[in-house]
Amino acid sequence: MLKAPEKAQRGDRLNFEDGLALYNCRDIWRLGRLAEQITFDRVGRNVYYSINRHINYTNICRINCRFCGFSRRPGQADGYVLSVEEVAEQARQAHQQGATEVHIVGGVHPELPFNYYRLIVEEIRRACPKLHIKAFTAVEIIDMAQKADLSMDEILMQLQEAGLGSLPGGGAEILSEEYFRRACPDKPGPEKWLAVHAAAHRRGLMTNATMLYGYIESPAERIEHLIKLRKLQDESLRNGKGRFQCFVPLPFIRPHEKPGEPSPATPDDDSTDVLTDLKTIAISRLMLDNIDHVKAFWPMLGVKLAQIALCFGANDLDGTVQQYRIVEKNRDNTTNSLSAEQIRALISETGRTPVRRDAFYRPI
Repeated sequence: MLKAPEKAQRGDRLNFEDGLALYNCRDIWRLGRLAEQITFDRVGRNVYYSINRHINYTNICRINCRFCGFSRRPGQADGYVLSVEEVAEQARQAHQQGATEVHIVGGVHPELPFNYYRLIVEEIRRACPKLHIKAFTAVEIIDMAQKADLSMDEILMQLQEAGLGSLPGGGAEILSEEYFRRACPDKPGPEKWLAVHAAAHRRGLMTNATMLYGYIESPAERIEHLIKLRKLQDESLRNGKGRFQCFVPLPFIRPHEKPGEPSPATPDDDSTDVLTDLKTIAISRLMLDNIDHVKAFWPMLGVKLAQIALCFGANDLDGTVQQYRIVEKNRDNTTNSLSAEQIRALISETGRTPVRRDAFYRPI
């Protein structure tokens, strides 16, 4: 912890050893102050939020991720699939309530054809021309390409033509082949995730990136994950088209046992500890010197911890969300929906300026 803070303060790029040194730092307050100052210097004191809605069109998934409590196997009684019309209706209702963005993801359903996904985008665009559509993780894009026997670029092109505005960042987990082998062996590997986002950036699409931390990975794997994202961002910025807009650290939350299945192989604790959460937010801010925004995703962190994270380098509080099904509970077992007034109050209480944004971080 002798060199990394000084390097960060000078604006020097941190390397792998620096990142590990920061994780080994016991002075969490120093780490937080440093990340906070870097945030102020880079993007100011604004904290962004949006009026948005999350829509999960199916929980049926052919991929067996050991950390996931959302998915259901085909044939399970509590599995569901929304029709194209039902997804579009949820988006329309959200738009009527003031949403400017929908976030649409789901399980990798073994039978849904590519046309289903394309029609979702087309129907939302037809019903709500001004509503931004952020939809489909890299894993879903790969599945569409396989089913349709098309390249990822062709899939992205058709979705863009239908009205797709950007990609979410889910499915990255920890970008390590060994991690994928142990935690989600059926899922397309980390290089494929990176390839989808690289292709999206070349097409001018903005995307997010995530990291699921606190499951079975080591701090070293977390740092390697951040460096891989940073490297791809360097390439995308050189191309001058799309890029990562926001990094979203996601804490592991132990899922409940699924009906008819054994309990997932997970650590003993229900979730990550608070110090790890705050360290991860701060270190993400310090390592990712080319990604403008770090999100404190309150539906998983919990409202109280997300507010504290704004003092540790985060400058985005996501949005109103309205409905979030991916995890069954958050850190403080609070609501999965907040009003714009509640979000603005949470931000203001930290001394920051709440700024409602559109999908591209332009103030509304």
